[in-house]
Amino acid sequence: GTQAAAPDLYGVHRLVLDVAERRELPREKAAALLNLADLDARTGRTAEALVRYRAALDAGREANDPYATGRAMESVGGAHLELGDYDRAADWFGRALAQRLARDERADAARVYGRIATAHTYAGRYGEAVRSWRA
Repeated sequence: GTQAAAPDLYGVHRLVLDVAERRELPREKAAALLNLADLDARTGRTAEALVRYRAALDAGREANDPYATGRAMESVGGAHLELGDYDRAADWFGRALAQRLARDERADAARVYGRIATAHTYAGRYGEAVRSWRA
């Protein structure tokens, strides 16, 4: 699975990142950083993933790439959730939700509402969690 392939995939995505940085390609840089961060997250390196997700967000903004920025914001929230920082997770999920709603991405927005509800549930804010689940 991903665990076994991680070293090879990591090398490939690192190479793509190096090329994107040298050629000043922010969209490709964002994609490579998202892929590297996903590998970090899947192999238990959540703190490292968080740093890469934030860098991917910056690159996505530089490229004016709504897919990369939305994905990065949601992933930053997921990393905070995994690290037990439920308030920051809910905040980042809220940012991702605002972008999804602004772009009328309803299926993605529904998923993010669920992630916000999860963060509120873990934080013990059950009323807010129920409101998010119902949205």
